[in-house]
Amino acid sequence: MALNDTAFIGNVKALLDEMIQSDDYEVAKEQYAQKLMLAIKNYIKSGTVTVTVTTTGTASNHTGTGTGTIS
Repeated sequence: MALNDTAFIGNVKALLDEMIQSDDYEVAKEQYAQKLMLAIKNYIKSGTVTVTVTTTGTASNHTGTGTGTIS
């Protein structure tokens, strides 16, 4: 699955809307940093990594493909 750009943009826009309503600048900065970090982590985790696997230990090499997730 490709990175989910639409969800990431929606999360950042929602975060900005939330921050503009804040009365306490110092609290808002901390909340912004935490929520932006989570939005970025979730965006990165929305992608899929395709890998090529090579095994050894026998008379010949074996190759294959696999799918993993970013964590």
